[in-house]
Amino acid sequence: MRIGIFDSGIGGLSTLLACLRRLPDAEYLFYGDTANAPYGDQDPDTVLRLTRYAYDWFIAAGADAVVLACNSATSAAVAPLRERARVPIIGIEPAVKKALDAHPEGGILLLATQLTVSGEKLRALLARLPGASERVQAVACPGLMEIVESQGSSLDGSVRAYLERYLLPQLRETPRAVVLGCTHYCWVDAHIQAALGGDVAIVDGNDGVARQLWRRLQLGPLPAQAPPLPRSARVHFHFTSDNADKTRLATDLLARSEVAILPVHPSRQDPGQPTP
Repeated sequence: MRIGIFDSGIGGLSTLLACLRRLPDAEYLFYGDTANAPYGDQDPDTVLRLTRYAYDWFIAAGADAVVLACNSATSAAVAPLRERARVPIIGIEPAVKKALDAHPEGGILLLATQLTVSGEKLRALLARLPGASERVQAVACPGLMEIVESQGSSLDGSVRAYLERYLLPQLRETPRAVVLGCTHYCWVDAHIQAALGGDVAIVDGNDGVARQLWRRLQLGPLPAQAPPLPRSARVHFHFTSDNADKTRLATDLLARSEVAILPVHPSRQDPGQPTP
């Protein structure tokens, strides 16, 4: 079984880890559109076109399902892609309901890209969840994805400075929980928690995506608890720019979670780099 996982960069590796817990024996094709990142600053039509290109790449490579591990891509593209889909497409959306259910009192802070925050998909989500419009403060975080994507030696200091300079002044209250509405933010969740207070809960939607992937592939009863990560995984990486460097970075990030990468080769040659 081949699973395609798509993101604008390395953020979707956090989703890949969640999927590995649920489906450790699958082969994974990870496509990071680094040439056109960040998606959160793009217009929806451009994000749709780029996501459609990646979907076609996955189909040509023999994927049995495609995961959009990018909130911006899900917001702009999941509905039109499903209209023509040949395989299940699983999108990711901010885990607002999960946060509201787990924390029935207090404010919920949603951190996401500008495209996600201003998108109709989020407005519809908040409108159908009781109390969400009053309790959830959605804050766009322009530039944070790029800091995380760099994974440079100054990452820790850059993230802390960003949160202190840009995020904290915007808060209307200390939240009870923080929803990470961009998979890139999962890689700096400890910094976000420290900036907001150690007792603030951090919530993301990655396990929900993995659970939905299991259901859509009709793999039988779903275990209540996600198993531990496997020690190795079969993953092929394709990045649309700086492929060698990004592949090394992705391999290193997964190694920090003690997952060794066994290479997988797609059934066709990489199609090259999409252009905006």
